[in-house]
Amino acid sequence: AAAVGDYINSDLAQLDAVHKASIYLASVIGSVTFTGSLVAFGKLDGRLDSAPLKLDYRDQLNMGLGAATLGAGAIFAGAPGPGTGLAALGSALTTSGVLGWHMTASIGGADMPVVITVLNSYSGWALCAEGFMLDMPVLTTVGALIGCSGAALTK
Repeated sequence: AAAVGDYINSDLAQLDAVHKASIYLASVIGSVTFTGSLVAFGKLDGRLDSAPLKLDYRDQLNMGLGAATLGAGAIFAGAPGPGTGLAALGSALTTSGVLGWHMTASIGGADMPVVITVLNSYSGWALCAEGFMLDMPVLTTVGALIGCSGAALTK
């Protein structure tokens, strides 16, 4: 939410490529983490079936959602105006949110502790991107530490 707000409130003529990439990455990674965490919570709490979701063509669905998210990111990076950029960012948020939901729902409940560790790592990388976006080195450092520790715990 902070990344979208930063984009809306920024002077778009002065946004450089690093700032736009940080906005995009923070939004996409945060969206995957948020929806994936909701599914993990639901499976662990018993509100959702703990059996993995087994859709036909699930790998193709994931690849399509990933490609759509990357395509929206490319449009966002080269957006000629604020309306196009905001629409592309919204599309990336939507497709990455569905991707996070689907990838987590496709994993059984017994593996949710590992999934939560991976999602925790993702939240660190999103925080790291937020630190770049807001020009706050402390957020960047803390996000990198969280991301690395979560990645190390999943081995």
